[in-house]
Amino acid sequence: MSPVVYIWIVVSPFVVVGCLKGRYGLSIVGMFLVFGIPAILSATRLARADSWWAKRFYDDEKLRRSSQRYAGVTPFKASITL
Repeated sequence: MSPVVYIWIVVSPFVVVGCLKGRYGLSIVGMFLVFGIPAILSATRLARADSWWAKRFYDDEKLRRSSQRYAGVTPFKASITL
């Protein structure tokens, strides 16, 4: 198999987690560029407060931090920022 296929297989879980955290832009870009580094970053950063991940896994403190971090930010900008 091609090395590109191996990279895509390794990066895929990070893409899924990043999308569940509401980081669509970085996740999709990371699937195709720079060996998946943006996808890994999107999966490890704090999720948006309105994302599925935050609603399911975050306690009140993390939800508060997430709300403060993304206050007044458009959904598009929140999905591509670190």
